[in-house]
Amino acid sequence: MFTASEFRRIARDKLRGHWGRSVLVTFIVSLICGISGIYSLMRDLGHMDYDLLFSGNYSDFFAGYTVETAVDTFGTLVLFALSIAVILLSGALALGHHKYYIDLVAENRQDEVSVIFSRFDIFLKAMGLNLFMGLFIWLWSLLFIVPGIIAAYRYRLAPYLMTENPGLGIREAVNMSKELMDGHKWRLFCLELSFIGWGILSALTCSIGDLWLQPYISAATAAFYIDRTGRNIPMAGESNPDPAV
Repeated sequence: MFTASEFRRIARDKLRGHWGRSVLVTFIVSLICGISGIYSLMRDLGHMDYDLLFSGNYSDFFAGYTVETAVDTFGTLVLFALSIAVILLSGALALGHHKYYIDLVAENRQDEVSVIFSRFDIFLKAMGLNLFMGLFIWLWSLLFIVPGIIAAYRYRLAPYLMTENPGLGIREAVNMSKELMDGHKWRLFCLELSFIGWGILSALTCSIGDLWLQPYISAATAAFYIDRTGRNIPMAGESNPDPAV
């Protein structure tokens, strides 16, 4: 049974020679997901005078409607549309991101960056999985924060399972994740906690270091998932020795 330090070692081994593309994958995913910043959206929406707009007194509303205001409004609408699109597709994007690291760790294969879009054909199911997990984690959190954290770790491998098995149903993926995580939630917690030092160092770089830290964490987590599914993890330069995979 691998320890946190061994999972980190595996991640470093897999990323050796593949850092450039892995950093690019992380950057693209982070950039796309960053579009849906709700705080920025609400701040921009707050620039419009909605009291005047809905009062029916349109002459007053448009009296101060300058070209600059029109540009701001157009930008807000574009941001809103992009935010909705990202919310709808973020689940599928996460599955594509997982696939990149599963292939890198399980098969020593570095996919093209476009692999992050490879699960968009099941974006509705991926979105449903995100909503399902988010809802039940929130419900467990109503009891107390600890049950919510436990629930989050219980469902953690469901996206990985759906990534490799697109035909899985939402509840089926969640139930399989519960089985795989039974007795192993603490191991994953310790693995993630072991990156805290690197996280502090990254914060000192204004989070620029996250571009390298996140691939490190993603590769280690993928190794944890592969280990939990009972597969061997080949070292770099080897093919997968398990013919059943």
